[in-house]
Amino acid sequence: MRPGWRSPRAGAVMAFIAVLAIPGRPSGMGRCVARQAADDTLRRCRGHERVGAARGRGARPGRWPWPPLLSGNAAMRQRGGQRCFGPLRSQTSQLSHAGMHAAVRAAVSGKGFTAPQPLEDQVRLRFLLTCAVVLALTPALSGAASGAAPAIHVQNTSAADDPKDTGGPVISPTLASQIKAKNSVRSIIQLKPGQSVQDVAKDIERASDGSRVLEATGSPHFFVAEVDGPTLNKLKQDNRVQAVYEDQLSVPFLDASTTVIRSDRANQAGWTGAGTTIAVLDTGIDRDHPFFAGRIVDEACFSSSDAGDGTVSLCPNNQPTQSGPGSADAETAQCLAHNVNTCSHGSHVAGIAAGATATGAPDNGVAPGARILAIQVFSRVDNAVTCAIGGGQAPCLLSYTSDQKLALEYVSRVAKAHNVAAVNLSLGSGGPFTEACDADPGAAALKPEFDALLAQGVAPVVAAGNNGFENGVSTPACISTAVTVGATDDADAVTSFSNRGPLLDLFAPGWGINSAVPDDAYGEKSGTSMAAPHVAGAFALMRQAFPDNTVEQSLRRLRDTGTQIAAGSSRVSRIDMERATTSAPAAADPRA
Repeated sequence: MRPGWRSPRAGAVMAFIAVLAIPGRPSGMGRCVARQAADDTLRRCRGHERVGAARGRGARPGRWPWPPLLSGNAAMRQRGGQRCFGPLRSQTSQLSHAGMHAAVRAAVSGKGFTAPQPLEDQVRLRFLLTCAVVLALTPALSGAASGAAPAIHVQNTSAADDPKDTGGPVISPTLASQIKAKNSVRSIIQLKPGQSVQDVAKDIERASDGSRVLEATGSPHFFVAEVDGPTLNKLKQDNRVQAVYEDQLSVPFLDASTTVIRSDRANQAGWTGAGTTIAVLDTGIDRDHPFFAGRIVDEACFSSSDAGDGTVSLCPNNQPTQSGPGSADAETAQCLAHNVNTCSHGSHVAGIAAGATATGAPDNGVAPGARILAIQVFSRVDNAVTCAIGGGQAPCLLSYTSDQKLALEYVSRVAKAHNVAAVNLSLGSGGPFTEACDADPGAAALKPEFDALLAQGVAPVVAAGNNGFENGVSTPACISTAVTVGATDDADAVTSFSNRGPLLDLFAPGWGINSAVPDDAYGEKSGTSMAAPHVAGAFALMRQAFPDNTVEQSLRRLRDTGTQIAAGSSRVSRIDMERATTSAPAAADPRA
């Protein structure tokens, strides 16, 4: 978390993180190339993935032939009990794959992806495609060199946050060019405090024949609409509107790991996260998995459908929203593709944060006594062009920013009732952001929700991303009020895929992590997506041990008691939960 806000780097119109969640120990590299329309620069992202699963006590070869969202056009090959991935090829070029598991080259221009047909003829794709691929996003290094990183600081980022402000809205700098290329763009209209969603939405419907309100989100703060040029011009003059930006898509980015961070010793001392709840915004959860037995306290689903993008809701009721038991079920028919469960990421992440030992299971997660609030925020995508740009093949899973905002608002509403200590987001896209991105309405779309959670003592924990950026992170990890997490391996070395730089807050293990996957099984995944839930679980332990601490105080304690990891010229703490729960000032007796 960073104080205040600073101007971000020139915003990329599109960038994506390939292989954010990398099942298995990465042994190769994948590169995907995306074009940033803002500066016409190609960025490379690296990743690799392997899946292994075990049912009961016996280890079995990878239960899923390929990791969800990462298969792309991959040619698979099997080595021993592991499923590996051959080169990914685009229509335009092929990259060498010596030592690589996957590589894809993609080019995105203002008119679309260089596929056989122009993008605009096939899908109204959001150019800011966020890839939270199986949440293997590892926010490598945090900020400050040697000393403590800046304290969390929540403040308004513009005059538009003031309900008395009458200035015009902040418009995403790339939105106009996207509308010009595609005629209209699915966008989020964020309102100023006290304004009526119904009134503004009604005016949008009347503004132009090319604009329409797509869905009633149920939020009092924003709504989603298809916006064309004439409507955008009118919105620029509408003093009721705070910001207008594209509704981006995101891709979903233990035995040894709990020993490395010594949460096992903290658990033995009684610090298990009992009485707290961890919210996991991901691809749903295997709700009857023994790793979570009796501890899923609530479920919800925010999953949009859009015919233009080829997206379909993953809510069991086939509607854009659902709440209550079964709402985040990861074993529905929509999650299956060719007998493969594409929704495995969320169960794996939840198990790292709060799994509890069961027959045939790995060791506990970080907070085995904590409850779980599972929220589905991904949609199934059946459009091949959309999935190909994200490095996968149809069907794949992607998450709309608007669905993430609704999910975070839901967490805010129930945070007090469930004593929520942290919310985990192992997803993201874009970058590298070398400075806080708060001034960019698209990149910082979740900041209002992060700030609201912080005010209630809930830590927004975000994976840094798997691009291998040495001096930057992805979004939403770039938001100043996010707790940004990078990945290390068993030897406390920064993983090659983990993003790092001055915005990184903490490190946690993210290499070859064994946790729950659907069908009551277990499997290994690697990535910053795996590192982040270690920290979410850590905040649950801190809430139990120091119930009066603010998020900032708990973060400072995690930094001060962690093991310093070198990454370039910076040093960032890898969490150590035994020290965090026992160092002076000591926590109260958990059994008292």
